[in-house]
Amino acid sequence: MSLHGRALAVAASILLMLGVAGAQDEGIQKMVGRWQGKVDLREEPERTLVIKSVRQERGVWIASIDYGPTGKSASALEARIEREHGTPTMTFAMSTTSKVELQLFSERELRGVLKVADGTGSWVTRKLSLQKTGDKP
Repeated sequence: MSLHGRALAVAASILLMLGVAGAQDEGIQKMVGRWQGKVDLREEPERTLVIKSVRQERGVWIASIDYGPTGKSASALEARIEREHGTPTMTFAMSTTSKVELQLFSERELRGVLKVADGTGSWVTRKLSLQKTGDKP
């Protein structure tokens, strides 16, 4: 293969890799926006999640978010987004004793759990479901 042929093959490979990465980014980028829903709790079950932006740091997706009870002040947090079986999954800790895990179920729905430490080393899980109410944070 000539030098020109090799250069074209390398360029085509790079473009192909960038295209695959771009396709993977699309699902994660679609998570940006305002989400509202409920967690399975008696007190303050309504929740709001605002995913303000997503970025990649050293191969890991990080989301800048606000999360909390609807109508009250939200906590500014960072969440990690990974792909489990191809599905974007977001995790973030609200404190040392509670964390949230959410999967992108559809373009407009996140489903997951709120996990709260029970003091014995185990976690109590509560179902959490959020619907996208806006594409802009």
